[in-house]
Amino acid sequence: MSKTLIAYFSRTGITKALARAVSVKTGSELFAINPAKTYSSSYLVAIGQAKMEHLKNERPLIMGKPHNLESFDNIVIMFPIWWFTCPNIILSFLEENRLTGKNIIPVCTYGSSGKGSSEQDMQNSCPNAKFLPCIEATGLKNDAVQTIADTILKLEAEPQK
Repeated sequence: MSKTLIAYFSRTGITKALARAVSVKTGSELFAINPAKTYSSSYLVAIGQAKMEHLKNERPLIMGKPHNLESFDNIVIMFPIWWFTCPNIILSFLEENRLTGKNIIPVCTYGSSGKGSSEQDMQNSCPNAKFLPCIEATGLKNDAVQTIADTILKLEAEPQK
């Protein structure tokens, strides 16, 4: 039986609440992807910061790393969509950690834009991992927690190679 880590980035708390609910349902461990330099609490300022990171292809520094990352077979990465893709801090996480051969389950939340180029951007940053299709939690509404949990539990039940 495999183990799953839920790594999430959340500026407003929406993605954090989703990550916690899935963790409770599956027993998966949680890791908060926190930037070394926090984003502004002002929405307009924060989106300006995010846009500049995106345009300059900057990778924000992350505070801390997950413990015993090698013991996890599956990594759920939850994030809000910023500028039609994942926030650059997600790319930092993918590039800074050894995820070769791990199953990556992207899960995004958004106001209205959809997943954009997040899947391709993540795969480009971590080409040696196995990416499952992105779960668009916002579109699932009340079924998001169950859908994500079902995906995790199915992966955990598969025999390890």
